[in-house]
Amino acid sequence: MFDNLGLIALLQKGGITVIILACFSILSIGVIMERLWVFFKFRKGLKIFFPQVQKALKNGGREAASAICDINEPAARIFKAGLLRYKEGKTDVGEAMELASRQEALYLERYLGMLGTIGSTAPFVGLFGTVLGIIRAFHDLAVMEGAGPSVVADGIAEALVATAAGLFVAVPAVIAYNYFTRKINSLNLEVEGKAAEFLDALFEP
Repeated sequence: MFDNLGLIALLQKGGITVIILACFSILSIGVIMERLWVFFKFRKGLKIFFPQVQKALKNGGREAASAICDINEPAARIFKAGLLRYKEGKTDVGEAMELASRQEALYLERYLGMLGTIGSTAPFVGLFGTVLGIIRAFHDLAVMEGAGPSVVADGIAEALVATAAGLFVAVPAVIAYNYFTRKINSLNLEVEGKAAEFLDALFEP
């Protein structure tokens, strides 16, 4: 009965819950790809921009550094926030850069809540499909008394496919969520270090 069961047939066996999980999976993949691109751009921009602003600050002073910061890049916005508070002293500049870095961190965290939600709810959606499949199997068995195992096969298949689909969707989402969370912490530390270097260079006697 289940010979050569392809993807479409599996989706049909899984019922409505597998369709919901398929939508979750597409959404999760989209978020993961988008966040990977954002994190790559952020890290690359920081790596390229920081030496440039250091060189400009050393050779041309605060005005040259401020001119370089007039671009739409996360690192540039952080350093620009500090330069705008230069006249208020080193402490205010540090606070301005810290606030700007927190705002950029919030941008990095965008959509991660969605990944976490998918990772935590997908197994329960799969479990719901499992329960529906078992109910269907027992209903079919009750209606056709004395029938063989083939009567309940569809219900059992739906139950097992829903469980597998829930795990299939949840595991990558949880892995990606944990990866991005650790990556944000790493980038925050890197930004803090470079901001401290920039602050010392800016107020160097």
